[in-house]
Amino acid sequence: MRKIVLAGAGTAGHVEPALAVAKWLHEHRSDVELVFLGTEGGVETRLVPAAGFPLQLINKVPFPRSINTQLISWPVRFNKTLGQVRSVMRGADLVIGFGGYVAAPAYISAKLLGVPMIAHEANAKKGMANKLAKALGAKSLCAFGEPSPSRVGIPLRISIVELAQLSRSERALARQQALRSMNLDPKRPTILIFGGSLGSAKFNAEVAEAKKAIIELGFQIIHSVGGNNELPQVEDGYLPLHYIDDMASAYAAADLVICRSGAVSVTEVGVLGIFSLFIPLPIGNGEQIENAREVVAKGGGEILNNSDFSAQWLTNEISRLMSAAGRWRDSGGQIDFPLNAAEKIGVQSLKELIHE
Repeated sequence: MRKIVLAGAGTAGHVEPALAVAKWLHEHRSDVELVFLGTEGGVETRLVPAAGFPLQLINKVPFPRSINTQLISWPVRFNKTLGQVRSVMRGADLVIGFGGYVAAPAYISAKLLGVPMIAHEANAKKGMANKLAKALGAKSLCAFGEPSPSRVGIPLRISIVELAQLSRSERALARQQALRSMNLDPKRPTILIFGGSLGSAKFNAEVAEAKKAIIELGFQIIHSVGGNNELPQVEDGYLPLHYIDDMASAYAAADLVICRSGAVSVTEVGVLGIFSLFIPLPIGNGEQIENAREVVAKGGGEILNNSDFSAQWLTNEISRLMSAAGRWRDSGGQIDFPLNAAEKIGVQSLKELIHE
């Protein structure tokens, strides 16, 4: 039995690609043990067990970005986390990293233990953990950039891949079925709004203020508010949800998407051909803006600064956005992101096991 440790945690953008690869490996190699690293409070605590894979929790120890008391105690706390990771990694034959706070300690532990590594960079701009992974000798794979052997794309859920492969008539039928299952009107244009797996307080506040006007314009809204946020009341034309477990059905129902531009979201709406308003999360190294550029350049969406997004802006622009969405759909617009990234990473993983 060979053992692979998957390090991807915190948000669905890290966890879902890791799960897609794990499922591919599980289906193609019965002699491989798959173990996930995670942290308490991340979405992996729900998604990974639900998918049937073991999850080992370690302490989350982010590196302080300023000089404070956390910086003084950080080395001791990080060393404890390394000890936890080394315990999980005992007997491992390969580590595959997908990002989040578990990635860096996983890479360092793998290097210390002599375990081969694969590091998948989901964003258009490489993050600190994957820069570290490359310096430590990991095999680097990426989702965006110029075509190359290392560009494999984003591992997508099989339900998203299957939806992307439907014909136009099949998509129309899937839309009707999805809306009826949600008790929404198949005849009304539908807006899907989500601020990532943890939700967005900014989105929630502006949508709460704008929803009445949007509904009066003849539209209806599916709104994921995040699991830790208060769930608004269901209204005619407005369906709030804590978290969308079945994203394929939500996408099937949507004529227009309003979302952050995390790598997974950008890839999903791109391959599904759904016109999207991207509102990049204003943190990090600007990777979310870069993630959306390819889709926007080809006509599949627009980018709006987080500070410019407001209830008034949304009310004024929603009809224009819906018209643009209709034109994109009617043109058959679809971004040619790879649909087989999970297979590509899975095959590369098996090659690493053979070459070990």
